[in-house]
Amino acid sequence: MNDREALEYIKGYFDELFVKKNVDALDHYLDKDYFDYDIGDPSVDHIQNSKQYLLRRFEREPTIGVNVVRAMIHEEVIAAFLEWFVVEGGERRVTMKGVASFLLRGEKILKRHTFIYWRAE
Repeated sequence: MNDREALEYIKGYFDELFVKKNVDALDHYLDKDYFDYDIGDPSVDHIQNSKQYLLRRFEREPTIGVNVVRAMIHEEVIAAFLEWFVVEGGERRVTMKGVASFLLRGEKILKRHTFIYWRAE
C-alpha cells in the first residue's frame, strides 16, 4: 500500500461510518483482535464497544462527520490527519482536529489510537 491507497482506505472507512452510518462496516475493516487504545479496557469487546459508542454519538450528533485531511503509510502504520465536524444551519463547523494511528494486519485495522490536538471552544 502506498500513501494514496492509504488515504483512500481511511476515507472509505470514515465514509462507511460517518456518511453511511454503517457501524457494521467495522466487521469488515477491523481485525478480529482489534484493540482501541482510546477504549483501553482489555476486558471488553473493542469492536462491539466501538459500534455502541458510534450509535450513541450519531443519536446525539446526527450531522457529525469526519474529514480525512491527509494520510500516509509507513510499513504497516497509517497516520491520518482528521477533522471532526457538525453541520448546523447548512454550515459545516469543525469541532476537533486530531491525528489517528492505525496499525494494520493485512487489510484490516488491528490497533488504533487518536491524539486530539485541537477542540472548538
